[in-house]
Amino acid sequence: MEAQAFLQLPPQLVEDSASNYGSSVAGDCFDEDFLSDAGRESPSNADSLAEDSDDEAVPTTISPGDMARLRAMNYNRHRSLKCDCARDRDNNHDYDRARARIQDASTRDRDAAPALDMSGTSSAYHPLVSILPRGTKPVRLVGEGAANAVFEIKVPPSSRVGAQFQGKLLRVAKAQALGRTPTSSDYYFRQQEFFIREIQPHLGDHAVRQELVALHKSGIVDELNAMLRDVNHSRKPKFQGSFIGHASWGFLVEDMRPDDDGSMLIEFKPKWLLQSPSAPKNAIRCRQCALELRNYLKAPGTKAPCPEKRPCPMALANPDCPQQVASPFRIAPQLSGMRDDRHIQTVLDKIIHHKAIRMLRDCQKSLDHAGPLRPPTNLDFVVAMTLRDCTCFALVPPGDDGEIKLRFGDFDWKDPEEKFSHWRGTEQDLIDGGFYTADWVVCGDSYYHPPSLCSLEWSGKPRTGEPVILLMEENTTKHHKHSNYQSNDISSSTGTKRTVYRHKTDLAALHKGLEPFKRDTGGALSESIYNNPLRCDPL
Repeated sequence: MEAQAFLQLPPQLVEDSASNYGSSVAGDCFDEDFLSDAGRESPSNADSLAEDSDDEAVPTTISPGDMARLRAMNYNRHRSLKCDCARDRDNNHDYDRARARIQDASTRDRDAAPALDMSGTSSAYHPLVSILPRGTKPVRLVGEGAANAVFEIKVPPSSRVGAQFQGKLLRVAKAQALGRTPTSSDYYFRQQEFFIREIQPHLGDHAVRQELVALHKSGIVDELNAMLRDVNHSRKPKFQGSFIGHASWGFLVEDMRPDDDGSMLIEFKPKWLLQSPSAPKNAIRCRQCALELRNYLKAPGTKAPCPEKRPCPMALANPDCPQQVASPFRIAPQLSGMRDDRHIQTVLDKIIHHKAIRMLRDCQKSLDHAGPLRPPTNLDFVVAMTLRDCTCFALVPPGDDGEIKLRFGDFDWKDPEEKFSHWRGTEQDLIDGGFYTADWVVCGDSYYHPPSLCSLEWSGKPRTGEPVILLMEENTTKHHKHSNYQSNDISSSTGTKRTVYRHKTDLAALHKGLEPFKRDTGGALSESIYNNPLRCDPL
């Protein structure tokens, strides 16, 4: 295969994500020693991080509370908070002690503001906070979501320590409208606290590195918004007209873009690597495949690909995965035309069986034993759901000898009060709508195999008993909130009882999309992969 200069593969349905990747040269910084010494000489300097200099833009004031939070974050970052999610949590007292910090972390750590212990730290330079110098310019918009945007930036050539920040991008929050209330420092501090306390202990070096950056006096926000105006016509329609909120803080995150050396970036969402604990016991579809099936059947006219083209999460890092669903190309459908390329297939195999994928799966399992239907209202469940919605970035070097650099990103803190009802409602809809358990999809007089390729569908013994059917009907109302109900008293022409769930949809679009999945009713047995012999007979 001829080396490709630049190949970037976008994730599967990464809707509102902008933490992805970028190449940048960031600004001047202060490290932990500097932070711990700030304000020691006199009370008048207690809220100052540094004196202004000709080539630096430094926050001239910072509240005592924010200073305490910065010190606490640094203290947590250098504590031994690593967890071993593959072990039995009931007997892991070290883990229990590490997790106990959560109970009162927001008050204990900030009030204590412990002295910074730099002993035993690695020689690698990882500043707690970077300072963006005056004159820093945006180079390009790398990516954006509903809440954030990511930019490649370039600092002035005269910046003294710019070389220490190569390979990072600037990530900043958006405002609801230009000129609205600035994004508070609490937003950035809360995100960084969550990352340090709850993500890094689980994923370690496999988490995309992230650090706070002070933007005060750099003038960068106006530059970023000017760039957004210039490229507004090329942005996704739903993001056009949105801008960056004025703030004193932002993030520098690790650049995961490939170099122009033939390296390659594979990007996808691992999602739920194990079945949802609150899924029905008779489920023949994993949580993510059930969700993809629901979304496609209810909105078949969208540009989203059919569920069978998406990766089944339970096929990842699973040596016992049924061969029908095990194709590694499902994480990179853009490469499906290169199925005969052994190098590409080997690379994708290494990614889906990478030790980091197994580690992520162990963490998801250990942090949630109940599922979203009746979730415990604790931080563990929030972290589990965050790990189920992260993005995997696999940077593949050119040639066959280099090591794949695999990182996970998209770890924004989500307010549980806003998310719990959504998580619960989605799970309830998948259960009540029959998407976990459906054997067949019926449109008019035609039976179709569900357009999904899930590991559970192809596992176990042949299913017997009452077939579960999704009966799709024409949607005559634009907004039909109650589009499904269950009926157990519908019988086939042979008298076989069937469980039927009714749903509203665009029938014409669905008929067209389901044509490859139509059930053969006579003649030779179909050799189609969708002809699953484990499925209940519908008649």
